Amino acid sequence: MQISEIDNKLLIRLDKGEEILSKLKQVCIDYNITAGKISGIGAVSEVTLGYYHLKTKFYDKKRFDGDYELLTLSGNVSSLDGESFIHIHMSMSDENYQVFGGHLFEANIAVTGEIWILPMDLKVNREKNEEIGLNLMCFGEKI
Repeated sequence: MQISEIDNKLLIRLDKGEEILSKLKQVCIDYNITAGKISGIGAVSEVTLGYYHLKTKFYDKKRFDGDYELLTLSGNVSSLDGESFIHIHMSMSDENYQVFGGHLFEANIAVTGEIWILPMDLKVNREKNEEIGLNLMCFGEKI
């Protein structure tokens, strides 16, 4: 992994075999990022995506083995229980140009990952919403 800080933004290159969520969480801890925007592209393998069913409050998860083009990686950084929390959705395509997408649970870099984190000077915590069944964003004051 390599990181370059540019105008208070981080450009991150993840390398083959690195797991996306754990690496981004570590970056947020190291740079004390508690709120921000994440975006990226690249190539991934060993991916687990999810689809949330509001009625049952349950994620269906699907595992994708093999290599895929990472078309979009889009998400945010917030805090949950005092720790950095990474929330990402992604889309990816296979060699037949078929596109898959959903909530990211796990993915390894297959070739490279080119990811931006744009930190924000705002407190964004997550709290459980019983009606929805998820930890939703709660906005606080500027840092």
